Amino acid sequence: MMSGETIRIGLVGLGDIGRLHARALRDCAGVDLAVCRGRNPDRAEALALEMGASLYESYDAMLDDPKVAGVDICVPNDLHRSYVERAAAKGKHVLCEKPIALTWDDARAMVDACRKAGVRLMVAHVLRFWPEYVRLRELLRSEALGPCLAITMRRMLSLLISVRGEDGWRHRPGRMGGVVLDLQIHDLDFLRWTFGMPEQVFCAGPRDGDGGLNHAYTTLLWPSGLRALVEGSYLLQGDPMVFTAKAVCSFGSFDYGMNLQQFAMHDMSGADAGRTAHDDPATLHCYRPGEPPEVLLRQEQDVLGAAFAREVACFADLVRGLPRDDAPEPGEALDALRLALACAESAERGEVVRIGPAL
Repeated sequence: MMSGETIRIGLVGLGDIGRLHARALRDCAGVDLAVCRGRNPDRAEALALEMGASLYESYDAMLDDPKVAGVDICVPNDLHRSYVERAAAKGKHVLCEKPIALTWDDARAMVDACRKAGVRLMVAHVLRFWPEYVRLRELLRSEALGPCLAITMRRMLSLLISVRGEDGWRHRPGRMGGVVLDLQIHDLDFLRWTFGMPEQVFCAGPRDGDGGLNHAYTTLLWPSGLRALVEGSYLLQGDPMVFTAKAVCSFGSFDYGMNLQQFAMHDMSGADAGRTAHDDPATLHCYRPGEPPEVLLRQEQDVLGAAFAREVACFADLVRGLPRDDAPEPGEALDALRLALACAESAERGEVVRIGPAL
């Protein structure tokens, strides 16, 4: 496939995250967006009209079209394996929303199916395309302020009050996997990507009315002595989204805090959802003793849209057969899931879980 050739990418799953993917694909150079009718045909038709996308009668019809080179899968978590395996069987490259799956067996089967079919599988760990997290990783790995001693990360949203009815699958723990697998996995993936796999984890949190673990505190320990505390929640009640990271190092600290005007990602009526609170916010800082704070990065105007745009552009390059060093590999998605499953197991058992070598 020629690098400048227009490629058709089919999107399945048109909820709130799917809409963000749709906008990114629509605006991606050299990509022809397609969608298919699913459980909500009216939504698919409206989105196809809004985005100027091709419309298929079904997912199978999309997969049967040789013009479709890749698919972007944004269906509920418990359906990932089926949709990925069907795409691989038709020779389509796959971008799948995180988590790769809810079980280790499903995840391994998905990776194996894509490998045997000779197609690329990319799991959408979007922090790999978020400038502040990418820069923070570079600084920590280079030990710019000496070894990292401790890091605290928080990711909290008013999600469960925002999704109801047919879009409310996250209220069912068996479909979502709880806040650890669905949300906290972002920060767990960042930590593993930056520091490697920890040796042990402990996770705890309250169960909500749905019976799920939707607010969790997770501590992680590495052989070096590095410790991390990660808090994740879907139980906020209208509060603004919270994405933060604080890394304490031997000779200073790094601090990241996302700045949003409001959070409406799961209520798409907000015109300014995901946009910055003011024109030029400094979001990543460096603190050294005896020196004024140093601004390392200022947040992009459309922070969520820009991150998703880079993510789908990476996938489009993979579909074209172009090399991308920043593309998350399937093995990394497996590692992120293995870590998240260990945290969920800890919460269930109420005890520390040690992480052994991969099977």
